[in-house]
Amino acid sequence: MNAPFYGVSTTRIYCRTGCKSRRPLARNVRHFANVEDARAAGYRACKRCRPDEVATIHDRVLEACRVLRDAGERMTLAQLGARVGLSPSHLQRLFTQTIGISPRAYAKLAREDLYERPRGDRPGSSVRYAIVDSTLGRVLVAVGPRGVCRVDIDDDDRALERRLRETFPHACVERNDERLTSAASSIVAYLARQGPWPLLPLDVRATSFQLRVWDALRKIRPGATMEYAELARAIGSPSAARAVARACASNPVALLIPCHRIFPAAGGTGGYRWGPRRKARLLELERSALVDDIDVGG
Repeated sequence: MNAPFYGVSTTRIYCRTGCKSRRPLARNVRHFANVEDARAAGYRACKRCRPDEVATIHDRVLEACRVLRDAGERMTLAQLGARVGLSPSHLQRLFTQTIGISPRAYAKLAREDLYERPRGDRPGSSVRYAIVDSTLGRVLVAVGPRGVCRVDIDDDDRALERRLRETFPHACVERNDERLTSAASSIVAYLARQGPWPLLPLDVRATSFQLRVWDALRKIRPGATMEYAELARAIGSPSAARAVARACASNPVALLIPCHRIFPAAGGTGGYRWGPRRKARLLELERSALVDDIDVGG
């Protein structure tokens, strides 16, 4: 996540976020809220951007950085100024003087840094996958270094494999049905109403906003639904209903992040990557399972 300063572990130098020096590898970067934290961690000031010449960061600038990092949508300077209590011109001048780049450039940088390629998509890394039958069609389950990195549904195995390889063009993608039997079976069992909603470890990359949305989605109980605007309010971004919808649409792991449980306020099923028929079927399965549980218990 971006902050006003960052340090590079390989050089032990810290810079302003807008420093013109060569961009370091993400794995070598550590972010700092102020120069004191950077110094305490053993980093020395960059001689190019001279971050030590700014002894403190204005609280309004810090708040503007936070708003830009967490924003699900692009903001105008006037909108940002209204959020932090500064006029657009004053905000532009203070932000640029303090951080070294404009608010617009900072927002672009935050988006670029957060939208990293998936963890499994590294040269030499391995992504294993299996394709199995289910009540919704063929289901692909792919696993990266730390967990499930993709769940996809289609009627065509070749389409599933093509999309997987397009998502992980740099990784070694290998089919291995035997080793992934457990993960795939838990999803199939759920769809057949023979097992609980699968809680599998995930290995996905996302912006901070997407992660907030996806975490909230996983807290919606099976069979229940929520509107995009309701979810936006639940994560503390009441004006970001459209951004919530986009975060749902970018979900790479069907079912495990249950975006089928969210609907537009105007009615209808809304968009769903795997089609409205499957969305309706998923909710039907979940609700019928809840009824069965009530009947058995009472």
